[in-house]
Amino acid sequence: MALTWRPATLADVPALTVLANAAIEADGTGRPISEAAVAEQLEAPRFDPATDSVTVWEAGDLVAAGTVWAGSEPVAGHALTSIGGDVHPAYRRRGIGRELLARLERRGIELAGVRHPGLPIRLRSAGGTPDSPTQRLLEHAGYRPDNYFITMEVDLPAWEDPGHPSAAVAIDPEALLATREAHNDAFRDHRNSSAIPEDVWVHWMGSGASRPDMGRVVLDDDRRVLAYALVGEHQPGVAHVELLGTRREARGRGLARQVLLGTLRAAREAGYAVAELEVDSTSPTGADRLYATVGFLPVRTISRYQRSV
Repeated sequence: MALTWRPATLADVPALTVLANAAIEADGTGRPISEAAVAEQLEAPRFDPATDSVTVWEAGDLVAAGTVWAGSEPVAGHALTSIGGDVHPAYRRRGIGRELLARLERRGIELAGVRHPGLPIRLRSAGGTPDSPTQRLLEHAGYRPDNYFITMEVDLPAWEDPGHPSAAVAIDPEALLATREAHNDAFRDHRNSSAIPEDVWVHWMGSGASRPDMGRVVLDDDRRVLAYALVGEHQPGVAHVELLGTRREARGRGLARQVLLGTLRAAREAGYAVAELEVDSTSPTGADRLYATVGFLPVRTISRYQRSV
């Protein structure tokens, strides 16, 4: 039966959510996502579904979908474009993934050229779990593994609080906005990282999944954010630590541990069952060792692939 290819619209959100969760379950890449989260992705600033998304339909069923995102700032001298997509498990091995990737690549290269004319282009995509269909597809298309993200979790009801004191405090609206500048400073020396623009930050922090009341910050005497942990709730009962960092000038003082402990305590007190986060295996700060000391355990590893154009 013929396939129909077209951009995504907000009316497609229920079908996109079903597709994404079917792929997540089949591939073991995480927990289910909500329709609200999918809708917010389509409404994100600097993203136009009409040009930066693709859906694939067969007889009224959504069988595949993907998106392209180009950063507003160069990364390591490159125009970095992120590609993501899913093919429903029941429709794999029919060449749909190869065609979807090719279409997304063409748009990604075009978009990178508009955002950063003259710069070399680098395409990036999540590769899934080891030896996954996604990894094999990307390797066939010339991508190579760049790094790995380890998901770590804490079973909050069973968590043993070490009882260490913490200078971390709850986040008020002023501190939430100020955390953007602290985050951009903290991650300036991380590879493949670029500054988060203000409009993207405001959209992210104002999303339905954002839980600023669960996050914590450490402030100096001038109320500058020195360290921070920001939380989202993408699945009921799961406190997802979205961002965690310390300004470079404040490193070595144990502040990241303090905000993390404060967040775990707040999440458990609020009745969350699990706290989770992802850590880059190539992090220059050795963050995975910190997380292990407060009770986080690794549960899965997701690869990230890239190729230069």
